[in-house]
Amino acid sequence: MQDISTLLSNLGLDQDDSKTYVLLLETGPISAGKLAKRLGVARSSLYGFLKRLVDRGLVVESQRGGIKQFVAEHPNKVSKLFDERIEQLQSDQERYKQILPELQSKRPDKLLTPKLQLFEGADGLRQVLKDMLLYSNMATEAFWPIQYMLDVLGSDFFRYLNKERIKNNLFTRAVWPQNQIVNIKEHPYLGSGGEFKREIRIAPKGVNISMGYWVYGNKVAFISSRKECFGFIIESRELVETLKTQFELLWAQSDPLETKKTGETESFIAGLNQLNA
Repeated sequence: MQDISTLLSNLGLDQDDSKTYVLLLETGPISAGKLAKRLGVARSSLYGFLKRLVDRGLVVESQRGGIKQFVAEHPNKVSKLFDERIEQLQSDQERYKQILPELQSKRPDKLLTPKLQLFEGADGLRQVLKDMLLYSNMATEAFWPIQYMLDVLGSDFFRYLNKERIKNNLFTRAVWPQNQIVNIKEHPYLGSGGEFKREIRIAPKGVNISMGYWVYGNKVAFISSRKECFGFIIESRELVETLKTQFELLWAQSDPLETKKTGETESFIAGLNQLNA
């Protein structure tokens, strides 16, 4: 089943555990022997999968006619486990915030990050942009080939990125090449205006790029297309000032992207407001 293994891994279950749970949903009550045959695994291995599922309350062990059987709990139980996980993470986050000042005071000379950080692969490129989310309450600038970025990083990541960016009050002015314009209705998290804390303009014809850059604080994040799939962060006030100067010239020559509110964009903003309520 698509993505179920990835989702359940966040609850401490591996791929075999997930396959076992999904199969139990399909079969109903079944003995360990029959289940092992259906999965094509040794019974000794199966008991390890079942134990983890039972421990998390996703599988119930019972007896029928003297034979031990296993049955999957209703899928709604998985949703409840995620609720519990979220509550625990929020509690841990609050506790961490309390000790953060003490951690920051320890050997600050050892906490300095390199002036140049290099990243490779899609996961590495996501880490590049997550660095920006360490900041708040500032203006940022981006020359951004959005279609290439969506291709390499994925729409789910950009939905997450924009939720966090808006929450952190990071206002963005973005310039997109003409050949990179996307349908905002299909990607409502890319809307513009005050609620989105973003203004988008379209570069003049012929100004096309495949590597994007995002300026924030004293840093610039560069990300390539999927073709080369690498990125880097440079911390340099001089580079920031240079790119900001170039960006202002490009911004002045670019035309505002005309967007209209849609049900999709309003739904995205409404979801943010509910989270912040």
